[in-house]
Amino acid sequence: MWIDKCNGKIMLDLKRMHEFSKDFKQGYKVIHVGGTNGKGSVCNFISNILMKKYDVGLYTSPHLEKVNERICINGKEINDEAIKKYEYLCKYNFTYFEALTAMALKYFEEKNVDYAVMEVGLGGRFDATNVVEPMLTIITNVSIEHTQWLGKSIEKIAMEKAGIIKNAPVVTSCRGKALNIIKRIAEKKGAKIYSIGKDFGWRHCGKKFFIEADGEYVVEPIMNAFYQGDNIAVAIKSMELIGIDRNDIINGIEETFIPARMERIGKFLVDGAHNPDGIKAFSKSIEEFDYDNVIIIFGVMKDKDVEKMVEFLPDAKIVIATSASNDRALQIEKIFEICNKKYDCLKSKNVGNAIKIAMKNSGKNDIIAIVGSLYLAGEARKIINNMLYKK
Repeated sequence: MWIDKCNGKIMLDLKRMHEFSKDFKQGYKVIHVGGTNGKGSVCNFISNILMKKYDVGLYTSPHLEKVNERICINGKEINDEAIKKYEYLCKYNFTYFEALTAMALKYFEEKNVDYAVMEVGLGGRFDATNVVEPMLTIITNVSIEHTQWLGKSIEKIAMEKAGIIKNAPVVTSCRGKALNIIKRIAEKKGAKIYSIGKDFGWRHCGKKFFIEADGEYVVEPIMNAFYQGDNIAVAIKSMELIGIDRNDIINGIEETFIPARMERIGKFLVDGAHNPDGIKAFSKSIEEFDYDNVIIIFGVMKDKDVEKMVEFLPDAKIVIATSASNDRALQIEKIFEICNKKYDCLKSKNVGNAIKIAMKNSGKNDIIAIVGSLYLAGEARKIINNMLYKK
């Protein structure tokens, strides 16, 4: 596919996207979603809500199994034939992510969508998506990640995330120092800000979330993980601001499903948590499940704070260190070295073998949790589904 020939490096500038923008006319409303964790969930919640009445483009990253997943209209992925049509975008000398972003923007334009929900890829200020003019900006939260590009403090990372703020309203689940930065930037841009704990909030009881915003909502989502509370509340507040019908909001939330977000497949639990805060949220959510022991299959990318991630993993019978088939994946030996300080740890040369080892060591009422990277989650769920449902 032509996009695979694009520059695979991360290049944090908007020169090529600004050049592309001269040939692009945004004829639809954009909801721009940044932050550290929860971006993909918020994007999917909002997209499903809007689809009740409108034609909606959805752009997310990364993909789990195939690149087509990143660009959807009304829940339908872009097909290979359509992707080939945009080969002319090579003239801009895009990076891989820039090419996908430009393709999504053009595809949504040509298909006359009413709304496009656009997820930031990395940071915000210099992210390829930051050429859009949003009607609404969302920043889910801010935690330490991608320090080599975004900075090593919450304040610096929050500044990068806040780079997507323009003159549109801002909805955020940021707290503490990050929220102070977001507020300051929003004030400079003349953007009204709505923050969790002040303008909206939530609580969780059993399988239900109770959301308080302008209105009160009780929702029972398919994705019932505790950590979805902030994401659901942000999505609901955002939809209130643009005047979406209450029933559409509730139905859209309750019908949303995203693979690899506390996804249960038989005795496997697959989650794409890929940084310390994500692992912490995963460990909190797994407490809701009924099991005897947890066996963890764990693999991460090179740019992550692995020691902190391991620190926040739940108690486990065994941790199996492995690596996704990705050039950015951290070496198994390094993962093993860190995990083995805290857990009874094993090594596996690949994800498929790790799954076999986990099954061999698991009891009837044990959970096999696969966590650490969306790339790992995507590879694992493909293997598991082929194993469980092959004819």
